[in-house]
Amino acid sequence: AAEVGMISAHGTATVFNDEMEAKALALAGLEAAPLHSFKSYIGHTLGAAGIIESIIACTAMQEGFSPASLGYAESGVSVPVHVVTALLPVTIENLVKTASGFGGCNAALVWKKCN
Repeated sequence: AAEVGMISAHGTATVFNDEMEAKALALAGLEAAPLHSFKSYIGHTLGAAGIIESIIACTAMQEGFSPASLGYAESGVSVPVHVVTALLPVTIENLVKTASGFGGCNAALVWKKCN
């Protein structure tokens, strides 16, 4: 967990998904890592969400910034997480991308920066 510098969350802004995701991140010790979601920029592209968001997150990692979560105002989850609300310059080597699917098909990937 200490080596994760950024989280690209599934972040659908739904009560059940966001709560489940926040609890999972806390259980993994990742609640302090800068977190963002792209759903407010691109909507939910269903089956393509994970790959589109992974491409954007990996590009952000390579370029040295954590994107902001557009329109985020207040937490709706019981577990504190570090949601980024403005473009944040970062130097990170690893990021976590989470994805949630219908029927409880959930996944998390760890991406490592290529130098």
